[in-house]
Amino acid sequence: MLIFAAIVSVILAFIKHDDYRRIGLYALKLFLYMAGGVMLVSWIMYLL
Repeated sequence: MLIFAAIVSVILAFIKHDDYRRIGLYALKLFLYMAGGVMLVSWIMYLL
């Protein structure tokens, strides 16, 4: 799931931005959001 999040965040960053610095920052932010969401949802599913 983390590999999928990394690939998707890089692709979405390339689609949205033109500057390489902004692409990197946006991709990192998206990756952290997706990875955090996966961890949070899996923790909630474990407790249910």
